[in-house]
Amino acid sequence: MSADQVIDFERGLEAGLDPQPDDQRDVSGEAVTSLNSWWHYRRCSTCGHTFRRGDRVLIRQEPGVARVVGHLDPVLDCAADQASEITASAAELAAFAEGLLAAWPPSEDLPITSLDAGDSRLAKPVGHFERSKCMFCAHTFRRGELVIVCPCQPSGPFCDAAVHRDPARGLVCWESWRPANRMSVCPIFLTRLDG
Repeated sequence: MSADQVIDFERGLEAGLDPQPDDQRDVSGEAVTSLNSWWHYRRCSTCGHTFRRGDRVLIRQEPGVARVVGHLDPVLDCAADQASEITASAAELAAFAEGLLAAWPPSEDLPITSLDAGDSRLAKPVGHFERSKCMFCAHTFRRGELVIVCPCQPSGPFCDAAVHRDPARGLVCWESWRPANRMSVCPIFLTRLDG
């Protein structure tokens, strides 16, 4: 296959996955990911994270490739050098998240974990493996997000399954997955959690 045929195939694949009017198909430069974006849920070739609704991205044409999409979120270290300024301060976002969590607390027996640097769920995978992802939405985990980790093996991180529970970021996966706010069986090992 020639390079032109590969490009034509990629564009056809994009059009088939996300039919758009022709004037919207050839977007380049900065864009915001929507549910109708052809790159939504695909993985970034630089960082390996999935593209989520609301992600700011940079779309560019590269020789021999149809189009390449990269994140503009400085937290993901993809295209951080091309990202424009972040408008909201970290302190304002933290205060908002704290207030929201105080008003909407999770179940007492399921602690919330903040994914900070060094957490195994944030590590870039070796080889062709994928990054760790939420059991409900299948998006990859990002630094600073709040999750509920499966409590099936508190003495060792063998299960390591987690679900987003970060309403300040719009990630209400836990409430969508377990509306009763309980977990009685481990989703990985299928062991009962009540003894």
